[in-house]
Amino acid sequence: MPDKGNEHTIKSIDEYLSGYLALLPGLVWRIDIVGNEITFLNTHAIPSLGERAKAVLQNPQQARHMIQAEDRADFESCYRQIRNRKACACMFRMRLENDSYGWFKMMAMPDPECPTCSIGLLMDISHQVSSILSSEGRPPLCDRLEIQEDPALLISFDDRTVFMANAAARKLLQYDKTQITKLDTRQLFGDNAENKMFEIYENLIFSDNWTGELNVRDKIGRAHQCTARIKAVSRNEQKLLWVTLVHRNNCTACKGVPVRGNESVPSKTVRTAMKKSKTVKELLAAMLDALPESSPTSGIMLSHISIDKNEVAVTGIGEPFETVPENRTHPYEGSIAENIVRFNLDRHVVMETSKSIKPIDWALFIPRGIQSYYAHPFFTDGVLTDVLIFCSSSGGSYDPDADAPLKGLYPDFLSNLTRCRKKPGA
Repeated sequence: MPDKGNEHTIKSIDEYLSGYLALLPGLVWRIDIVGNEITFLNTHAIPSLGERAKAVLQNPQQARHMIQAEDRADFESCYRQIRNRKACACMFRMRLENDSYGWFKMMAMPDPECPTCSIGLLMDISHQVSSILSSEGRPPLCDRLEIQEDPALLISFDDRTVFMANAAARKLLQYDKTQITKLDTRQLFGDNAENKMFEIYENLIFSDNWTGELNVRDKIGRAHQCTARIKAVSRNEQKLLWVTLVHRNNCTACKGVPVRGNESVPSKTVRTAMKKSKTVKELLAAMLDALPESSPTSGIMLSHISIDKNEVAVTGIGEPFETVPENRTHPYEGSIAENIVRFNLDRHVVMETSKSIKPIDWALFIPRGIQSYYAHPFFTDGVLTDVLIFCSSSGGSYDPDADAPLKGLYPDFLSNLTRCRKKPGA
């Protein structure tokens, strides 16, 4: 269930939006990932499905029975993304009561007000699809490809050349329409291990689809890390591979953006200000003031970690965090701290929060305009206790390979942090 601190906010927002939601031509819902519960936010009845529309979202067996076999992999992949709180969308065909098929679209995004929920919409798009039917009565591949928000390509299975690519794929790989159709899989996927390609082709032969991590090379030779979904499709007896790419947020090909904020600082003046601080907020303010005017950092946040209590308590300074109360608690699950512990990281840098699937980013950073951040962990006897986070309202402000901003001041920061946390007379 959503935590109690969010229940009042969610209820207020739902009540405020109820009038608008009632007018939407689709079924609106919220899924609580932790509680494994779904709440329907409007009473819209999809005429072609009736109550079966809800069953598709609640009962996997019902979904498999109703969704056309060729579209099940897309639906199931999209549903997994929903459970990972990732923005996603997919189109699929479902069997209707008269044994005909209708076209439907499901869209979802992380709930910005609840770090354990996703919200989404299921709607009947049969009429829209009918309007773009080809002369053969099927949507042209080019139309279906361009509808995709993520980069997508069609590749000939026979000669492994690119048959078609949507605008998002051309932008990611930096090719125009003519150039990209001259490429083959060797040029695109040559930065992957040879056994990876064998694995892909084997899966395509026996199960018609494959999902996994894949390096994709762009025009200037950079290998972008992506999560790829590949499925075999057929059109006019031509065998094609439909490749959808989800560009990973921590893609190393996109690194190298300089940290404008690691310049030397007048350490003596800063250390004096840190010693005078009486609270954690004042200590963070001294750190923020130490950054030069050219620094991209617009706020600093300290997250105090209590793994045993499954919570993190955050305190921030700077314009983005003016309305955030001191020591505001969030679940440890889905936090930056959990990511650091789980993957044994010595830093955690997000170049663009809009690509993140961490609940804390959508609950705390994105609503306040934070587009990138650099998180540095502090450990005591091998246990994570604090994370210092430098936040920017611009994307790509921090280099994942660079040292953290103001790193030379961290010993003083820690000693003053201990002092500020002590109760008077302790």
